[in-house]
Amino acid sequence: MHTFELSFAAALLAATPLLLAATGELFGEILGMMNVGIEGLMLMGAVTGVIVTLHTNSPELGLLCGALAGAAYLLVVYGIPVVVFMTEQVLPGFAVWFIGLGLSQLLGNNYENTSVSSSSTVVGLPGIDRIPVIREMIGHFPWPVYVAFVLPFGVAWLLGHTRHGRNMRAIGENPATAATGAGIAVMRWRLFYVGVNGFFGGFAGAFLAVVAVGAWGPDVTAGRGFIALAVVIFSAWRARWLIVGAAFFGGLLILVELGGALAWPIPPDFLSMFPYLGAVIVLVIWSIRGRRGELSAAPTSLGVRVMSRR
Repeated sequence: MHTFELSFAAALLAATPLLLAATGELFGEILGMMNVGIEGLMLMGAVTGVIVTLHTNSPELGLLCGALAGAAYLLVVYGIPVVVFMTEQVLPGFAVWFIGLGLSQLLGNNYENTSVSSSSTVVGLPGIDRIPVIREMIGHFPWPVYVAFVLPFGVAWLLGHTRHGRNMRAIGENPATAATGAGIAVMRWRLFYVGVNGFFGGFAGAFLAVVAVGAWGPDVTAGRGFIALAVVIFSAWRARWLIVGAAFFGGLLILVELGGALAWPIPPDFLSMFPYLGAVIVLVIWSIRGRRGELSAAPTSLGVRVMSRR
């Protein structure tokens, strides 16, 4: 039982950066913008978070600066070309990935493998300490873990029960109609939610490096940005299902550690493939369903170049 409790807690910790990044990406995709460069975005948040934490000895400030760096980075590299100059979306997404990959390595060159202390981020849930099994599973986590798992419920309420949420969906379905027919400021809101996407993606990267790993390395994200994109697709663009998808992939990410703890007769390199194999399977299923016309939950304008300046 002790192994199960620790594995459950480890899976939730591994799921947290996926959930944060996927939540940010969901905001963008609801408005029709798909950023395929989440990996580079997370790397920029990670290196910024580590540098600020090391220089200020404040992991909270490191997480905040990592999130803000992500927002600024995505606005400049993706938001301005796609929203303001109305380019197609794929190439700016790749630019986010590759520029983030190179720039983060340049910025973090002198900080590689330097340990970061993040003990101040750990909090406990009131009353949980009295419940032995539950205490070890969910009782003591860094505060961003709790934020990440509550956030999708707030997003679901925003999208499903507010006028602003309906406007967001209208932009994602038909930006031109939303602008001319409903008078919605499409460009303004798309830029705003590119910033929101960047904020959560940067926060996810900062959390991963500062809290989960406790050090910067150029491979600290290890493909998690692409898994986060798969989580959004897995959720069928429904906010609460992001939790299920992130928890599923978080469980796959800890298979190597779990296999070692339980002495599984399976090579660790084989187990390490599972999260990425799962992401590929999700994309294949999405592609098959798309050809069958079964993706009604996906915003109609997702990934489509917008030709309206309103």
